[in-house]
Order: sequence, then C-alpha cells, then structure tokens
Amino acid sequence: MRKCSLLLLFVLFVSFLHAQYSLGGKVTDSTYTGMTNVNVLLFRSLDSNLVKGGVTGPGGVFEFRDLVHGIYFIQCSHTGYEPLYIHQINTSSAAGSRVDLGVILISKTLTELERIKVMAKKPLFEQKLDRMVVNVASSITSTGSTVLDVLEKSPGVIVNRQAGSIAMNGKDGVQVMINGKITYMPADAVLQLLEGMTSNNVEVIELITTAPAKLDAGGNAGYINIVLKKSPDQGFNGSYTVTAAAFYGSAPAGSADFNYRKKRLNLFLNYSFSRLEQRQKVWNYRDVTFEDKNTYTTSISKRDPFQRNHNLRLGMDYQIDKKTTLGILAAGYNNKWKMKAENNSNSLVNGLPDTTVLIHNKEINQWKHAMGNINLQRRIDQSSEWSFNLDYLYYDDHNPVDYINDYYNGQFQFLFVTNTRSLKDTRIRILPVQLDYTKKISSKVNVEAGLKQVLSRFRNDIRVEILEADRWKADPELTGNFRLKENITAAYISGSYIPSEKNSFKAGLRYEHTYSNLGSDTEKDIVNRRYGNLFPTVYWSRKLNDNNSFNISYNRRINRPTFNNLAPFLIFNDPNSFISGNVSLQPSIADAIKIDYMIKRFVISAAYTYEDNTIANFQTEINVTANKQFLRAQNLVYTKSINATISLPTTITDWWTSQVNVVATWQKAKADYLEQPITVTQVNYNISGFQSFILPRDYAFELSGFYQSPALFGIGKSRPFGSLNFGVQKKWTRTSNSLRFGVDDIFSTLIFGTWLKAPAEGFESRTNLRMGRRIFKLTYSQSFGNKVLRNKRERITASEEERRRVD
Repeated sequence: MRKCSLLLLFVLFVSFLHAQYSLGGKVTDSTYTGMTNVNVLLFRSLDSNLVKGGVTGPGGVFEFRDLVHGIYFIQCSHTGYEPLYIHQINTSSAAGSRVDLGVILISKTLTELERIKVMAKKPLFEQKLDRMVVNVASSITSTGSTVLDVLEKSPGVIVNRQAGSIAMNGKDGVQVMINGKITYMPADAVLQLLEGMTSNNVEVIELITTAPAKLDAGGNAGYINIVLKKSPDQGFNGSYTVTAAAFYGSAPAGSADFNYRKKRLNLFLNYSFSRLEQRQKVWNYRDVTFEDKNTYTTSISKRDPFQRNHNLRLGMDYQIDKKTTLGILAAGYNNKWKMKAENNSNSLVNGLPDTTVLIHNKEINQWKHAMGNINLQRRIDQSSEWSFNLDYLYYDDHNPVDYINDYYNGQFQFLFVTNTRSLKDTRIRILPVQLDYTKKISSKVNVEAGLKQVLSRFRNDIRVEILEADRWKADPELTGNFRLKENITAAYISGSYIPSEKNSFKAGLRYEHTYSNLGSDTEKDIVNRRYGNLFPTVYWSRKLNDNNSFNISYNRRINRPTFNNLAPFLIFNDPNSFISGNVSLQPSIADAIKIDYMIKRFVISAAYTYEDNTIANFQTEINVTANKQFLRAQNLVYTKSINATISLPTTITDWWTSQVNVVATWQKAKADYLEQPITVTQVNYNISGFQSFILPRDYAFELSGFYQSPALFGIGKSRPFGSLNFGVQKKWTRTSNSLRFGVDDIFSTLIFGTWLKAPAEGFESRTNLRMGRRIFKLTYSQSFGNKVLRNKRERITASEEERRRVD
C-alpha cells in the first residue's frame, strides 16, 4: 500500500511554473478593412479544448491575455464568411511575452458548408461551479471498466462494496441518477447495477454537491449523475465496443449503440452485456470481553462469485409541431449475481481454542428492472414553456441463500452440522408524476416552478428456515411478509437574477410532504409517519475580474430511511454475525454552506455541513453476553463536517497534461451507542488525479489513481486504501476505431476496511474486504454511420430525481 501511495503522490504532484503570454491580431475582409464582431475562439492543440473566446473590437482587433506555455489554434467565424483556422501557434516561440498574428484575412462564403466533423478530447476531471465532471469517454484507463470502478477513482467518492454504500466528501446519503433519473433501489442493487454497467456506454459522470430546488430534497451528500452516450448525428449511425479482461477471474463485456435521426423523428437504442468474475476475500475479527471471559473470533470468507448483466434502453423523440415534442423511453436490466463461498470461523476463549465452524454457502441475488416514461414538452412562446412527465418503475429481486455449518471443538473434532436457508423476495413499484414550468421574465430574470407526486409500494417477503429431522422448519421470529406504502408530494419555485455581468443570484424553495406506512401480515402500522419540510436554496456568484470569481451557496436536504432498512430482515455472515434492518430509523436533516473560489482554471472550495439524526449504515452492535454481532443502520445524534477541495489542472507541455484533486475533510460524530454517549472525530484526505501523454502516430497513454486516508464510518473508522491504473491507446481516425489496453489496480491495493473499538462496552471489531484484484483489459471500439451534426433534444423525466430509495 505504501508503494502505491508514494508512486501515486509522485505522479500526481508533478507540475511546473509557467510564464504568462498574450496573443492577438487583426481580422480583415478582402479589402483589408477591419471587421468588428467576428467570433474568435482559442483552442488548445493537444485536445481541442476551448481555452478562451471573444469577438473583435473596433478595427477588427482582438487579444487573449494570461496564456500559459503551449501550442494553440484559432478559429475565426462570421456570418457569410468561411471559417478560418490558424494552427500550430506556439507561445513559447515568441520573442517576448506577446504573440502577434498580424493581419488575418477571412473570405466570403462561396459554397454552402454541408458537413463539419468536430473532434475534441476533454480532460478526465473538469471542475464546474456546482459540480465535478468526470469525462469518462476521454479516459483511457476507464475504458473497459465498470461504472463502479470509475466512481472509485473519482475525487472524494468512497465506495463500500460490503455495506453497499457510496459516500461523497465524507458524507453518506448520495443519490445516484442515470440520465437525471434517481435509482430507487436497494443499495446492493445500486452497486450491482453500477458494477454491471460498462463505462463504454457512459459519456460523463457528474458529482453534484449543491442541488437546486428543482431536484428532490433527498440526499445529504448530493447527487452522482451518470450521463449515457447519445448521438446527436443526423441519419443512421452508431458504435460498438468489445472488452476482454482477465486476472484472478475474467470480465468480458460488450455494448452497442444505434441512433436514427430524420426530420422530426429520433430513434435510439442501447444494449450492453457483461460477465464479471473475480475472487473475493473478507476478513472479520471480533474481540469481546464479558465479566472474566474473553472471546476472540476470526472469520475468513473466500468467495468465488460471478455477475451476469443485461442492460437495455430504447426510446423515441417526435416533434409534433414547432412548439411541441413527444418523447417515449423504455429501459430495463436483468442482473444476476451468484456466489459460492467457503467460510472459516474460529473462536478462542481466554486464549484457548474453543470452537471452529466451517460454513459452505451458496447465494443468488437477481435483480430485474423495467421502466417506462412519457414526456411532453410544449413551448408557449419565446420566453416560456412547460413539460409533463409520467414514469412507471418496477423492480423485482430474488435472493435465496443456503448455509451448511459444520461445528468442531477446540481440538478440531467434529461435533454436529446444521442446515439453514433464507429467502428474500422484494418487489417495488413507483409512479412519479411531474409538471414543470419555466418563464423568462426579462433578460435578467428567470423563474421556474413545478409540482410532483411520487407513489411507492414496497413488498418484502422474508423466510428463514432450519432443517430439523429432514424437514425445513420456519423461524417465526425471522420470517414475515412486509408491506410499505410511501407517498411524497412536492412543490417548488425558484428564480435567478443577473443584475450585471459580474453578479448573479439564484434562490429557491421546495416543500415536501411524506407519508410512510410499514406493516406486516401479523402487525399493522409498525411504522406510520406523516411529516412535511421546507427546503430553501440560495446561490450568489461574483466575478471579480477575468481571472477571479467566487460562489456562495446554502441548501437544506433530507435523508429518508431506505425501504430495505425499514423492513426487518436478517442475513447471516456466520452463526454469530448478522446483517439486519431497523424499523426505528428516523429521517435526518442537513444544512450546508459552500464557498468556491476560481483562479483561472484552478478551483478552491470549502463547505460546512451540520446533519441532525444522521443515518449511518452498517454500524456494528455487539451483544457481549451472547457474543453476537449485528450490522444495521443507526441514527446518530448528529454529524458535523468541514470540507476543503482543491482542483489543479495543469498543461505541462503540448503533449503532457495533468490534474490533481485534493479533498480534505474534518468530521465529528456524536451517538448514543448502547445507551452510552460517544463522540468521535477524524481528519482525512482524498487525493485523485491523472497524467495524460499524447504520443506520435495517434498513440496515447494515461496514469490515474486515488488514495483515501482513514475516515469516519459512522462511529467507526475506515482504513486507508487506493489504487493506481494504467492505460495505452491507439486510434485510427479515418476508420473511427480505437484499441485500448489497460491495467486496473496495479498493486492490488483496493481493500476496504472498517474498525470499531469500544473498550467501555468490552469489544473491538475489524472488517477487511477485497472485492477484486489487479485486472488486465483489452477494448476495441468502432463507430459507423453518418456524422452530420444535428442538435439533440435535451429533456428531463418525472423520475429525474426518483430511483434511489429502493435501498
């Protein structure tokens, strides 16, 4: 781990100081008369990224200031004139600090330009005003990976595969969206979905830390929005990708995209398949002291799982008339996870061998999902429009587990065997309906308003059986059929005001009323709650000058208990260690203030969050008298966090770019643990980034990685972990194909661990989880069809903010 960390730190922190240059010239027509209002765009030659833009002033004069050493190209364009490009402008070759391009002559258009082919490469990470954007399509090391792998490399994101949770900037409660749609599903299904989704289908991942009033108030840590690729090209076109990957298992994957656009009609289809198989290992240590008896238990699980995934999306957009557009979308997946495991649990009592349990278990966890969306957008006039969305979401999970437990005494002499099996069938139906209205009152004022209703129905049938005298007998305490109804009604209004070029303001207010009722076949109203909350948001952006600006924002969020956490269930890790639900969970409310300061392309952010009744997942609770360990979600009294982020993109040469992201977090959590107050604090940091190198003959290679220091995990702590990844690519521009080879987790250091020590209660617990190892992957991609660009329609759906809380 130390070797990986030192190498990662060395690679990520390589940077140089650069001199500042300016670049200018004069644009004229064929008579050498200076032309005003000509668009002049400056791009970096390395990746075609836009650096600066503007228009010519009186006499056709323009100038770009504060440029760093590098190679650029310029595009000059004006209505009725041919676009003009000037390539290979090298600022380092200037005699002084200014590059003078002299007179630039542009000519009138003689023939209609039929096609434009745009090629650009974006950096892996882009810091926007309210979010970090991960350009997955631009990353060599991300190709052929799963979306979950990419998230693990993203700045400030912590993925706990054992707990099935995702945290961002030290805070739980992240909402995962796909094309703006919340994934209303259990945590294990969310991770299973993301692990089954190949990154080849993903355009960008947005890490949204401050959500506006238009989005649902759920989720303290913000949103992770996964934006899938969609072609805006006219005619028929598409692409396909094939990946082969292996090492301690295999991970083949493939995907295909098809798109057809003609006049008013757009049809699109996407399909992906993957099969992941990598050996896993879980260690658990439990040290319990009660009265004069000390019991030390070690449990090691060697797993041989595989996951097979099918994902399908298809849809249609049709422009009924100039003002009205109808959209229909359908999507679904069938993800099957299957595992065989050999578990060894050993107990020492006062230092002497006492009991050994050998556990053979088989598990299947198969999630099926189908969704449909109807979207209607209507433009009333040039300044206002409304949109209506109706969604239907259906989830089905089948999760049987078989256990065979062989017991031995301290001398490893066989005692007896027990057979246990459990079954959990979950079905979820969600109906979101949403109406949104936007109005541009003036050039400086915009208003948005909307209504939303979400009806959710959850069924969780649980059965635990023990084999006695060749007959399966149900355990009545662990068996039951549970039903949950939840209705959320919401309304919001927000407005933006731009009084000047330097100032902009935005504010919104959202109200949500929640009704939740959980019952079973034998007990009604286990949970019966009605509550309403107001959620304000405020933003202020100030531009100090061309190189400096800042943003200040405040918002309030709610984190509701997930469906699975409310429904009682029990999963056995070993005969004395269990994962269970918690019907007493309460929602939490978080208030956050965030400040961003931008210096050119560098971004420095700071945030403070106070969360009341924090929901901490998979918290360890031990019954010291019986030496039994339970893992379940708990409400903490509160958590406080102060977070600072620095984003440092650097162009070192025209063929070497770099980015470093550093996230530092101070956390404090207070809880009533086993009826005793406990307070814990922790300072942690997350370093992530990449080094990208462009080589001759369309070759490129990339190093990327991250390191996460110890952090709070509820009232426990997580151990440090990280990974380093490598990739190399060859492109064939004329045939629109590419070949990429990569290595993920070069040093096999991606091991997540947690630790909880409570000496006053007489126990200590540690868990380490290795979900995968170093893997080699080879990916081939091919694009085909027309490349005539046409604007694509941007639209949202009623479940833009929906599909999360099936957890």
